[in-house]
Order: sequence, then C-alpha cells, then structure tokens
Amino acid sequence: MKLNKLTPGSNLLWESSRMVLPEHKEVLQQHQKELHKTTKPILDEQQIELFSHSIGEAMKRNKDVKMQIFNLYEDTYIVGKVKKISPERDKVLIKCKDRDEWINFNEILDISFL
Repeated sequence: MKLNKLTPGSNLLWESSRMVLPEHKEVLQQHQKELHKTTKPILDEQQIELFSHSIGEAMKRNKDVKMQIFNLYEDTYIVGKVKKISPERDKVLIKCKDRDEWINFNEILDISFL
C-alpha cells in the first residue's frame, strides 16, 4: 500500500504547513537540555583523600591521568599530565595535548591512570 496524505494514521496532510520559529526552536532545545540536567554527587573525605594522593603520584611520576569532571549536562573527561598543584586556590593544572587547563579540586569526580 502506497502512503499518501489521506492514508489513515498519516500526518502528511499537515506536513507542508509545519513551521517552527527560531525562538520556539531555541526554547525547545533549552527544555531538552534541562531534562538531562544532573546533580553533583557528594564525595566523602576518603574519596577526596584518594584523589589528592592520585594527583600527587601522577605529578611525581609524570603519568597521564584521565579525570572525570562534573558538568551539569554531560560527562566530561580530561586526559593529560598533572603539571602543577595549587592548594591555596584548590586547583590543579593539567597539560592536555593542545592546551593547559586549571581544574577545581571540588569538580573532580574520578581519576584514573593511563
């Protein structure tokens, strides 16, 4: 059976009259983004201490690390070498392939050695 605009269950009758304004499209995209919003997990002291130890080891041994960084909307990972630790600012400097990036200690969710 060939589909046409009069076929039962078909929406082709209105297909040519569909239009979404840019403002509406933007609001729909923002709404979809908000649906996938996550909350930041609370890490215990033992986990924070383990992260601190791992960062120190990575810097001392000049090893590559993969860090999972908190992001409201998606999983974010950074791969690189630990170049500097700034305890007074609670940040760590990661040298990636093409850039250097400061990461807050409280945004780190997981660390693994490569």
